[in-house]
Amino acid sequence: MIRKALLSLAILALVACEKKDEAATAPSADPAATTAAPEPTPAAAVAAAPQIDLETLPTEEDFEEEAEKEITPVNLEKKLDDLEKEISAE
Repeated sequence: MIRKALLSLAILALVACEKKDEAATAPSADPAATTAAPEPTPAAAVAAAPQIDLETLPTEEDFEEEAEKEITPVNLEKKLDDLEKEISAE
């Protein structure tokens, strides 16, 4: 009795596995049907990236001379406090 039940379960399992294989192979038979159409890209994504002139961007070197004139050992702590307040306000 147990043998018949186990045999029946084994046969059902094999049949179930075969159906999954058929379902998996059926869509691959027609690749055009399964290939998703490419999504249209939004106009914003297609627009060209803005051109940036790297020569005109401010860099650290542009502010070194100004900082050397403004920040002295006497006012260093005050300038640091001002920067911390400015950063925390943002």
